Amino acid sequence: MPGRDLFDGLLRAVRRYRPPPPIPRLVRPSIERFEAFHQASLPLRLDGLVDDWPGLTNWSLPRLRARFADRTVSVIPTKQGRTKGDARTGVLHESVRFGDYIDLLERGVEPEAYLAAGWLPELDDDAPPLEYCRGAPWQISRFWLGAPQTSTLLHREMFVENFFVQLGGRKRFYLYSPAATPWLYSYPLRSALPNYSRFDPEQPDYERFPLSRALQPLEVILQPGDALYLPSRWWHQVRSLDVSISFNVWWAAGIHSVVVRAVEFARRVRRLGDDTYGHVMTTPSAPPTAPVRLDTQPPAGRCAASEDGGFSG
Repeated sequence: MPGRDLFDGLLRAVRRYRPPPPIPRLVRPSIERFEAFHQASLPLRLDGLVDDWPGLTNWSLPRLRARFADRTVSVIPTKQGRTKGDARTGVLHESVRFGDYIDLLERGVEPEAYLAAGWLPELDDDAPPLEYCRGAPWQISRFWLGAPQTSTLLHREMFVENFFVQLGGRKRFYLYSPAATPWLYSYPLRSALPNYSRFDPEQPDYERFPLSRALQPLEVILQPGDALYLPSRWWHQVRSLDVSISFNVWWAAGIHSVVVRAVEFARRVRRLGDDTYGHVMTTPSAPPTAPVRLDTQPPAGRCAASEDGGFSG
C-alpha cells in the first residue's frame, strides 16, 4: 500500500505530533459548555447525563429478551472476541434472532459475534434524544450488545460526530487524535477499510508498525450511565469489559451534513451500502433474498443506522 504510506510519510515530514490533552469529565455540562469542546474537536466524558433514564434499568438482558426475542437483528462476526474486517470485503454483517443471542450471553457462551443493530423504535421512551445534538439535520442511532472481551478494530468516523452512551456493563476506549493518523498505518483509500488502521494498540506489533511506538492512546473506561463525546476523525478501539449494553448517536450539522448526504447518495447509486460515517460494510453475508431489517419507519428526530452502515463500538 505505497500510496497511503507515501502520503503519511509526507505528513510526518512537515508535521510534528503533539499528544492531545487528557479527556475532561464534566457533570451535565450546559449546551454552551459542550459547544466549546465541539468547536475545538476535543473528546469529553459526560457524567449524570442519563441518571433519570429508564434505560438504565429497563435494558437488562431478561427485559430485552421479553421485548425483542423474535426480532431479527444484525451482528458483526468476531474471531477470538475481535470483530473481523478485510481490506477487500470490509466488515461483514450477519443476521440472528435477538433471543438466541441473549441466550448465549446469559449462559456465558461466546456468541462469536457483536450485536450492532439499527435503532429499536420501542426504546425511544427509555432513551430520550440528546439535547446536545437535537437540532442536527442528519443523525442516526445504533444499539450495541456484546459479550465480555469483545473488541473492535481501530477505526474512525469521517464528517460525523459521535455520542456514545453506556447503559449496562463497562467499556474501554483507546483514543488517538486525528493528528496521529500518519503514524497509525491506515488501510489504502481504495480498500474496503479506508478509515481503519492496521495497528492494534492492545497488542502492538512494533516490528511491523514501528512508527506507532511514538504514540500513546488516551484511555477511557465508561461505567453504566456514562457518556462519551467523540469528535469526527478521532481514532478509537473499543473493548467490552463485561456484558455490555450501549447505544450511540452519529450526527452532522452545517456543511458536514451536506457532505454526508452526498456521500450517502453516491454510495447508494454505486450500490455500496449506506456507509455515510466512515466505515465500509459493503458485503453483508446474509443472502440478498433475506436482507436484514430491524425496524421499519424510525420516528421523527431519530433515524436507525442502516444494517450496512457505520461501526463504532
